[in-house]
Amino acid sequence: MFQVIPIPAFRDNYIWLLQREDHAVVADPGDAAPVLAYLESHGLNLDAILVTHHHSDHIGGIDALLAQHAAKVYAPAQEQYHFPHQAVREGDMVELPGLLTAFQVMETPGHTLGHAVYYGANHLFCGDTLFSCGCGRLFEGTCQQLYHSLERLANLPGSTLVYCTHEYTVQNCRFALSVEPDNRALQARYQEAMALAA
Repeated sequence: MFQVIPIPAFRDNYIWLLQREDHAVVADPGDAAPVLAYLESHGLNLDAILVTHHHSDHIGGIDALLAQHAAKVYAPAQEQYHFPHQAVREGDMVELPGLLTAFQVMETPGHTLGHAVYYGANHLFCGDTLFSCGCGRLFEGTCQQLYHSLERLANLPGSTLVYCTHEYTVQNCRFALSVEPDNRALQARYQEAMALAA
C-alpha cells in the first residue's frame, strides 16, 4: 500500500504526494520547489501527476516538474491545459502501477465547470470540491452543480480518507457555527481544529 504525505505550499495549500517504495505520484502541484526537494531528499521517481482543475495554485509547478521527471499527467477533459497530459473523463480509471493501485475519475463540476476528483483504495483526492466543514467556492459552476457533486461524494463509503487541497477547517468551522451555534459536534470539531492548527 502507498503512503500519503502532505507537502505544504503557499499560504494554505496541500500538495499530496503518494509514495510506495521509490515511486511517487503528486496531486495538484501548484509549486514545484517543495515537491522537487521532497523527491530528491527521499530518492523518489515521480511517475504521475493528478490534476483536479486548472487554477494556477494547483498546476503552477507542473512545467518545472516535467522538466526534471518523465511523469505522466492526468487532467480533466473538460478543461484546457498547456502542458502534455492525458485527458480524463467521468468513469475513467487511472492506472498507477508504481503504487499498485488505480483511481476512478469522477467529474465534480461546481468550483470549476471541468473539476474532477480521483477515488480509489479508499482514498479521495478531491481538489477544491470538498473541505472539512465546507465546500469549494463557485467560480464557474452553479450551486446546483456543486450540490450534486457533493451528494455524489457523500455516497462514497464512510471510511473514505479525504484529501482536500486547502486548509480551511478553522474558518469553515467559524462560519458553520455562525449558522448552527448550538451544534455540539461542530463545537467539538472547531476546538479540535484550533488545537491542530496551533
